[in-house]
Amino acid sequence: IPTIEMFNLPIFLFVTPMFLFSGTFFPVSNLPVWAKPFALAFPLYHLVELARMLCLGRHETVPLLSVIYLLVFSALFTFLALVFMRRRLVK
Repeated sequence: IPTIEMFNLPIFLFVTPMFLFSGTFFPVSNLPVWAKPFALAFPLYHLVELARMLCLGRHETVPLLSVIYLLVFSALFTFLALVFMRRRLVK
């Protein structure tokens, strides 16, 4: 983030839609058909699904797929963060 004005950009582009479309406030099954693939792409959806399964015993997806998705997502973005941070520190 080059300037402080750009700090809110990731929040508006990623975090806010993630909260709206991840099933935290209302079920993903109530979303329009075009919005469901977006919901499945967000990691918060899979966390909400796992929490719902552990607390309530209900789930919309296979829990193992959610765990695998979260592990792959975490590994990928940890790797990307390390690569970009190394580039920035070398400069």
